[in-house]
Amino acid sequence: MKVGHYTLIAGAGLFITGLVVLIVYALPIAQQIQVETSVLQDYQIRPREVAVIPLLVNTTKPLSIVISSDPQDVKLNAVMVDPDRNDGVESRVNSTFTGNLAVGAEPSIPGYYNLTITNIDDSPTSINVIYGHLPGAQKDGFNTDVYSGVVAGVGIVIAGIMAMIIGVVMLVVRR
Repeated sequence: MKVGHYTLIAGAGLFITGLVVLIVYALPIAQQIQVETSVLQDYQIRPREVAVIPLLVNTTKPLSIVISSDPQDVKLNAVMVDPDRNDGVESRVNSTFTGNLAVGAEPSIPGYYNLTITNIDDSPTSINVIYGHLPGAQKDGFNTDVYSGVVAGVGIVIAGIMAMIIGVVMLVVRR
């Protein structure tokens, strides 16, 4: 066997190892997002129409709200209401905005929280919303360590692909 063959085999081994690492670390994150987060994708809101998203919340983790709209110039209002019907939990989620909104909130009581998004413009819009407990979200920022295994897996996959390309080049050049 030539050196190119060994390089191809090593690259394939790296690629498979990277996929395994990626899956092992990404699955728990995906499961947490699936269970603790509501996602609305390409939801159409006509002028003066409202979208309400309920979410069962516990008080152990902060809430994250990410909203984007297309077209970006349509004026929207987002209000989160806690189970006691108080709006603007921690006075942070009662916003009028255009384009994008990304905010966090500290829930004070467990129960169903409603996120209400209102199109207060005269034009229709399409919104994408992520609302809930995101992995890595903390009171004072974001803990990227949660994603370190995913990043390592992607890096190993890329290294495996590069090694396989180098192996193919070595085989072609040394023919």
